[in-house]
Amino acid sequence: HNAPFPEQLAEDHILSWSNEGDIVLDIMCGSGTTCKMALKNNRKFLGFEISEEYCKIAEARIEKAKEELIKVDLTSNSRGLND
Repeated sequence: HNAPFPEQLAEDHILSWSNEGDIVLDIMCGSGTTCKMALKNNRKFLGFEISEEYCKIAEARIEKAKEELIKVDLTSNSRGLND
């Protein structure tokens, strides 16, 4: 994407203006930064994008973020079992 939204900026706004479980709406989601950061911060999200190319990029980023969250969850659960 030509002008990706900084992840930290998206996260700061998500944390400031929503609560866990809320829905974050991004009507021009581009490469999916806001959706990714909503997911990582336990928010639901809706993202709209007119460009099929950017939709594919966003979908890939979101899937990768889901995989990373699953790995973190599995790691923290296994550590908890050994405590």
